[in-house]
Amino acid sequence: MSKLKNQITICTFLLAIQLFMFSDYISIFSWGQIKVKGLACTCPDEKVISGIQYLKSITPDSLKLYEMDYSEIFVSERPSAGIDYMGVNEYIIKGEVIGKKRVSNYDPWNPYVKVTSWRETISLKWLGVHFMFLIQLIIYPILVLRSYKSNKKSA
Repeated sequence: MSKLKNQITICTFLLAIQLFMFSDYISIFSWGQIKVKGLACTCPDEKVISGIQYLKSITPDSLKLYEMDYSEIFVSERPSAGIDYMGVNEYIIKGEVIGKKRVSNYDPWNPYVKVTSWRETISLKWLGVHFMFLIQLIIYPILVLRSYKSNKKSA
């Protein structure tokens, strides 16, 4: 029975460490950041993958009067790192909404974000993190159920 409790303790500790280390890749912890993917067209600069609610919350009240489309944004600067000259990879950005723009008079308004920092996401790391959490979400309840059953038998 103590071996099982040790396993549960170790699993809980590992899960807490992973939540801390990989919080950028878990959407509920990425408040304050916007995950975007570049668009190579005559449209807004970036497509918002996650962070729309955060984007809405940092939009100044004066801009909330307009009907804004938060699924795409204009940015003050574009990344160009290595091979990605168009900026079409996925990035996590931090910044603030400083205005609104649109492509033509018939298009919806999109937020204009002043970017303070860019960071490229690594898709393989994202997949690895989610795979590890999936495995842990399968193993952890099994260990808890085994612990519950062994406590019930001993009582």
